This record gives sequence, structure tokens and C-alpha cells, in this order.
Amino acid sequence: MLIDMHVHTRFSPCSIIRIRQLPRKIQEAGIDGVCITDHDTTASLSLLKSLSDTSGICIIVGIEYTTSRGDFLVFGPVERIPPGMSAEKILKWAKKEGGIAIPAHPFRKSRPADPSILSSFEILEVLNGRNRPEENESCAKWIRRHGNNKKGIGGSDAHTLEEVGRIVTLFEKNIHGVEDLIKELRQGKYSVLQR
Repeated sequence: MLIDMHVHTRFSPCSIIRIRQLPRKIQEAGIDGVCITDHDTTASLSLLKSLSDTSGICIIVGIEYTTSRGDFLVFGPVERIPPGMSAEKILKWAKKEGGIAIPAHPFRKSRPADPSILSSFEILEVLNGRNRPEENESCAKWIRRHGNNKKGIGGSDAHTLEEVGRIVTLFEKNIHGVEDLIKELRQGKYSVLQR
């Protein structure tokens, strides 16, 4: 199952993607789903519930949570996530709530996750569609050197429809919602794919 793990909608000030455009784009891109990860908001949840043409595709709402030590893709009960947490508190919150937190674009020149906290996380975003190749390679090198079997996900970090599906995570099992996603992320049976 192919899922683009990092997609922004118009609820992020940097994106022009409308929620209602996603079902058709997912099908056109030949992928199975996306994770909406808007910056510090889950406002897309309300609009997503009004979509009628989502059969056969998976759309999961997470959040890209901003801290002074980097941004984190968070999945779980994100509609209840407290504002203003530190990177360390996000990790604790995700574990307590049965969710998962993943450092986003950790080696990007602009807004990277602080390398000193990466070892605390089980999964990193190792392939990001808006990174330069050398930034993605820096993350892969870090995992090889220090990762101790850490896993990596991939996402397009789409801000336009054309970007959706360019980088995906390939899961061995089907995912129908956020609970399945978290379970499969923890089991580690997935890989990243640039298309």
C-alpha cells in the first residue's frame, strides 16, 4: 500500500491544495492514500468528514507540529494535542496517547530537527520531497551510523497537487485509518519509494 506521509492543505499557509481535490489526485497519482500533516492544526478533520468520494482511498489526518528544535509529524489523537510542547514532550505525549511522533526533514538546511534529539525517536522522515538530495542522504547516513535499526518514512511534503505522491511509504499491509497506520509504523514493515 502506497501512502504519501506528508501532505499540506490550504490550512497550512504555505499550501494551495484543497481537501476536496485530494481523492481524485490520489487516484490519478496511482497511490492508495495520504496523510494530511498541516502546520500546527487539524482543521482539515472537519472538511474531510464532508467528503463523499473517499471509497477505496485512505486519508489520515496528522499534524506537523512546530517546536524550537524542529518539526514533527504526529499521528494519533491529534485533535487533542496540546499547543506549545517541546520536542521531548511531544514524544512523551505521543507514547502516552498511543500515537507516534516522527522528526520531519531532520537534516534540511531550513527548519531541521535538532540532531541531538534524533536518537530518542524510533522513526525519522528519511526521504522528503522538498529536501535537496544531499539533505535526504544526510539523514540516511545518520541512520546507518547511529540509527540502531531506526526506520525511515518518506513523504512528498506536498504544497501543490503536482507534488502529491512523488515520495511515498510502501506498507506491506493495508491501512484503513490512523490506528492501522500506527500499528504498521511500529511493526516496521515498510520502505520508502521515490516515484
